[in-house]
Amino acid sequence: MCYTCIIGGDTMTNDFDERDRQIRKLQQNLSAIRKIAGWTAETLGNKIGVTKQTISNLENQKSSMNFTQYIAIRAVIDSEIEKNQENEVLHKVVALLLDSEDRLDEDDYSKVQEVVGTVAASAAGGTPTAKLDALFNVLIKSMPIVIPIIGAIIGSSTNWMKKLLK
Repeated sequence: MCYTCIIGGDTMTNDFDERDRQIRKLQQNLSAIRKIAGWTAETLGNKIGVTKQTISNLENQKSSMNFTQYIAIRAVIDSEIEKNQENEVLHKVVALLLDSEDRLDEDDYSKVQEVVGTVAASAAGGTPTAKLDALFNVLIKSMPIVIPIIGAIIGSSTNWMKKLLK
């Protein structure tokens, strides 16, 4: 029998619950994040070695995202944030939707998702990155609680990988 399981069963359960919660959050928001990054489903699929149909199935909840897919997609998103720093809205969206932990209640989180959906639709329509950021900033100003959260998350050295792999 596993000594860690006996001694730290609650910790392990909490770790798996957090992992599942993070996977669900990414899957729920994958389409919007992908569009804001400027990728088609095929482009994202190529980046992680799957078909565009797999990406579509994940986005439409036809299949569940597994942990390996989560890690691959998060790594690609983080790489894009580092490489393409003029796309500030991508960094802000990822911070709010994926890294905010419990800083937003369900109602505020849903409102953020609505704002992100509007911005993602504009991105899919070909709106330039600078205009997306301006649109995001205008829409998010109606939610005063969100602005300090963005700064805190982006300013912190949150490492999602370390948290999920412990």
